[in-house]
Amino acid sequence: MLNWNLFAKPIFAAVLGISMLTAQDRPKDKIKNLEALSKQGKNAVPSIAAYQRDPDPSVRFAAAEALIEAGGVESVDALRVSTEDGASEVQRIAVAGIVNFYKPGYVKKGIRAKLGAVSDKITKTPNEAVIDSYVQARPEDIAAVRKVLLNGASPAAKLQAAQALGSLRAKSALVDLYPLLKSKDDPMMMAALRVIELTGDKAAASETIFLLRDLNDRIQARAISINGVFRNEAALPDLAEVFARGRSPQSRAAALEAIAMIASPESRGLFEQNLENRDEKLRGFAAEGIGRLRVPELKAKLEELYKGEGNSRARMGQAFALVQLGQYDTGEFSPFTYLFNLMNSAAWHEYAEAYLGELSREDEVRKLLRAKLGDATRSEKMGMARILSREGKASDREAVDALAHDRDSAVAEEGIKAARALGARLP
Repeated sequence: MLNWNLFAKPIFAAVLGISMLTAQDRPKDKIKNLEALSKQGKNAVPSIAAYQRDPDPSVRFAAAEALIEAGGVESVDALRVSTEDGASEVQRIAVAGIVNFYKPGYVKKGIRAKLGAVSDKITKTPNEAVIDSYVQARPEDIAAVRKVLLNGASPAAKLQAAQALGSLRAKSALVDLYPLLKSKDDPMMMAALRVIELTGDKAAASETIFLLRDLNDRIQARAISINGVFRNEAALPDLAEVFARGRSPQSRAAALEAIAMIASPESRGLFEQNLENRDEKLRGFAAEGIGRLRVPELKAKLEELYKGEGNSRARMGQAFALVQLGQYDTGEFSPFTYLFNLMNSAAWHEYAEAYLGELSREDEVRKLLRAKLGDATRSEKMGMARILSREGKASDREAVDALAHDRDSAVAEEGIKAARALGARLP
């Protein structure tokens, strides 16, 4: 009689082996293994990288996440492989991971990252996350992101790459971004404008002149700002047209602000005409323009307006102009002190820092700032650190060092950043 046990046992063992093998090969089991590997840090990168060629895109996505979690330069090297993945979501998380290496915290890690799409895994919005000025992204990492911009698996991947290039301050990518300004894709156009704003120059600004009359208010405003920031004289005729016939008070104000930043002598009449405009923004911008032109015969007029001005926005522009014209008095009600004190204001501190930053290109103004260090508040010290990080010279090293060693940890953090930025800029 046939003994079925002789056949049943081997068959059962074979089936069991196949089922165990299948379990080990299941995507969810691979993902669990990747989660465990990621906790081992950079030493596990070779093991994690082995999953980057897995046939299942969910596993490849998990591999990219594990590389981000593991950290280290070896992980970034491996992430460049994932930027060439055929799956859009894998490309997107890999690009975000490259930014995260240079800007820690850009991508959520651990339990916070378990749920949601790629966009939900990014801690900060693309418009907020920018690497510090003293940080230089490696050319090979920028090149990998540029490839995604040009050949990404989806529009979403290409947009992620464009936003990442802004975060990485990738000036070398500008040539790839100029054509996107004519794409009629508003998010992509905004991302391209952001890279120009962060890394460009007057030549780059000239690429945006045709957008000064764009029907999208956000795009128009960004293009206006860029041409002002880079003081692009070629944009003056278009800016003057926007100011004269702009479709909104906001666009007209932005245009006059940009004209004031360019500060061409031919705009003097326009500034004088608006020094007493009913609109407080226009009064302030007109005063700025006069200050940058350094018209000494209008100093008395500006002093009169400053003393009688009741609006903070306009008064800041007038104060800036007076300091530009050499009014370095540090009395309680002086223009310089007014701007310095506004660094304590939640509403106006960014404006005050911007004005003081520009004024600090003069040695005398930085000397005034250094003299304020001993009695400055936390907000004032943090503002000074940011200003000196951008405009400081060798004579400011001692002040920056004092900020870096401040008892207040928030001040010290800004001081350390300033010291690094200063060290990167100066010999």
